[in-house]
Amino acid sequence: MQETRAEDLEFIADRERHLVCEPYSIKNLHIMAKALRIHKCWFHGNHYDIPQRRIEEILSKCKIVTPREIVRIIRSGS
Repeated sequence: MQETRAEDLEFIADRERHLVCEPYSIKNLHIMAKALRIHKCWFHGNHYDIPQRRIEEILSKCKIVTPREIVRIIRSGS
């Protein structure tokens, strides 16, 4: 089985600082966070929050969606 790499993930965020990825899985969330250098303390069970001081930087690396779309992505992967 091939290991997932950050380059294989699409980073997705909303303007409320919620961050997920596709394909969605908890394992992939942690791969994404490592690539973005986000500490695990920002993990909230099914998504990461974007640290306040890094919002612009991280959003520039993400596809921006609505909060409703973030929920849909999480539910589709659960």
